[in-house]
Amino acid sequence: MKGRNAILAIGLLLVTWPLAAAAGDVSVTATGWFGCDKCSPARVKADPPGPPGQECARKCIKDGAKVLFIDENRKALFTVDNPEATRGIESDYVEFTGTMNAEAKTVHVNSVTVKKKYVASCGVPKSSKS
Repeated sequence: MKGRNAILAIGLLLVTWPLAAAAGDVSVTATGWFGCDKCSPARVKADPPGPPGQECARKCIKDGAKVLFIDENRKALFTVDNPEATRGIESDYVEFTGTMNAEAKTVHVNSVTVKKKYVASCGVPKSSKS
């Protein structure tokens, strides 16, 4: 009887383990920016958060940097587990749908809508004098 219970327990574990592993993933729609792991940490700390420089992010990613999502509402960074879905829209203001694992700090992008194209700015307010 003990052997039979052990076999049942192992079988149950094998069936439920994949479900438990995915339990941290939740469906999400979020807004923010895709950038690299070199430039994005400073941008998420800004108040309000914003995009990293597009040229810099693209160069860093091309050179092997990880792609991150800067979540404007959570003011947090998430590693993108399918970075090919973000190619060409680095630093654009986007809304994506997919899954998020807050514990692992990862996102998986299913679809993306560019809400506003990136426009470089130096951050210096324009003078009211013309």
